[in-house]
Amino acid sequence: MSGALPFEASADELETITESFEIELIIPHNFPDTLPRVKETGGRIGVEYEHRNPSGTLCLAVPVEQRRIVFEQPTLLGFVNRLVIPYLYGYCFWKTHGRHPFDEAAHGHEGILRHYMDTLGLANEVTVLAVICFLFEHGYRGHHDCPCGSGLKVRACHGPALLALHRNHTPQTLRTDFMAIFELCYAKFQEGQLFFLPLLRRQLVRLLNRFKS
Repeated sequence: MSGALPFEASADELETITESFEIELIIPHNFPDTLPRVKETGGRIGVEYEHRNPSGTLCLAVPVEQRRIVFEQPTLLGFVNRLVIPYLYGYCFWKTHGRHPFDEAAHGHEGILRHYMDTLGLANEVTVLAVICFLFEHGYRGHHDCPCGSGLKVRACHGPALLALHRNHTPQTLRTDFMAIFELCYAKFQEGQLFFLPLLRRQLVRLLNRFKS
């Protein structure tokens, strides 16, 4: 689906922007289980804007956050209103003022890592890796020890946040997030900047062997 997308939008205590962009939506047959890809086809959003993927698609948000937003209003109009238009508003604001109007999010693998750290209130990358390993291997298990290392059960610690992540993931998106976080952590591990406890090492070996098979 392609064509002009006119909009008028504003953000809290920021200016109202009226604009129109040429947009292409590549909509999968199983939407909303799989999310659309979005391209700006008028040549206005160039490679200098960091929230644009190498493929030319727009980086609307971390995938699991996109899924959370879409599941709250699982229609194509909801996807456009809650993800595409805020992205275009942010681009227009950045183009005019040289800064982003919303909290600036990291991009790519780093953006995925930061999302988990912020969503779960975790202090370091190794704890994020332990959490994503737990989700991948167990899903949500309220009676298990929380993977954050607090010593509490999941239901008494990060239970609500882990349950939300579990519900908003598919096996593929969870695997993608796991590999992104693992690659970042493993690079720092090789440089001597991170250390993996034996329990986490064994868990990583199990998961990576599962991928190979």
